Amino acid sequence: MSMDKEDGTPQMTCSIVVPTIREHSIREFLASWAKTFSSAHVIIVEDNPTRTFDLAAYPHVTHFSWEDIDRDFGSDSWIIPRRTDCIRSYGFLKAYQDHPDMVITLDDDCYPSGDGAQFIHRHWQALTQPALSNAWQETGEGVPTRGIPYFQRHREWTCLLNHGLWDHVPDFDAPTQLVQARFPRQFTAVNQTIPVGQYFPMCGMNIAFRPELIPALYFLLMGQGYQYDRFGDIWSGIIVKKICDHLGYAIKSGDPIVTHKRASNVWANLRKEAPGLEVNEEFWQVIDQVRLEGTTILECYREIAKSLTLEGQYWPALREAMLLWTTLFDRDVVPSELPSHVGIDACLSPAPKSALIT
Repeated sequence: MSMDKEDGTPQMTCSIVVPTIREHSIREFLASWAKTFSSAHVIIVEDNPTRTFDLAAYPHVTHFSWEDIDRDFGSDSWIIPRRTDCIRSYGFLKAYQDHPDMVITLDDDCYPSGDGAQFIHRHWQALTQPALSNAWQETGEGVPTRGIPYFQRHREWTCLLNHGLWDHVPDFDAPTQLVQARFPRQFTAVNQTIPVGQYFPMCGMNIAFRPELIPALYFLLMGQGYQYDRFGDIWSGIIVKKICDHLGYAIKSGDPIVTHKRASNVWANLRKEAPGLEVNEEFWQVIDQVRLEGTTILECYREIAKSLTLEGQYWPALREAMLLWTTLFDRDVVPSELPSHVGIDACLSPAPKSALIT
């Protein structure tokens, strides 16, 4: 739905995707954001077999549950995982079908920091202003040596995803939560463009993105029926960053901040995270070694899906799910203002031929 200017001319459209399982949480969430989201389409994905509460009284809110996923996907509905925040991928698909200018996803325990009046605008500003990335590295410290440009030392890239951060309760894993209990340290949010060739821990609690990125923004198989949990957003972020680097797009992190109020149970988190902690040390390296040749987001995502080489029963299922996800998008939508430069993949070694699935 549109965020119109005072003279009535269209300015931009925004869809908000929120997974939930608790009625009281989502009602408090909607009340807190009511003014900010008054002109946005809010997509609620309830992680239950059927809708267990009624949101019909809320304007601009669409409410889905498992039964909608099963009806839309049929025998392929398993690719949308259950009992996990990664069910939000279904909301991404519904947002994509809205054709908005921007999609934002939040957790239901994230609230405005301050009055929140500029929250949507600041995400939109981050996506629409060029991202600067360093193009030159000095060879020493102090005085620059001969050959360093005086003025133009940065690339300007189109930003496809803005990773908003949080105050009050940061996004810590369980081991860090335990360490913090004894040796507390302060998390400080930083505004930055994630450097080319580097990954970042993408948290799904507060991100905004262009809908053209959704074919690659699939939160992976986690939760009920799978051995891994609480890595769906992290691993998805690694894949997205790899693709953006290759195609010459940027990812920013920092503002706008939300207030994350509820710290999840550290022992439950530890049980969920334990199987994936060791894999997380390897996953990014597998993605890093993929030699991308695609020229679109969809092509690159398919290449990565076919190149996942980790061992275990989980990975063939994940590859199939990722490829099924790509079939939901009948054509590539190329973001506007495509930069003319290429990415960094020419510097990376190619993936072995045996890793590719035909």
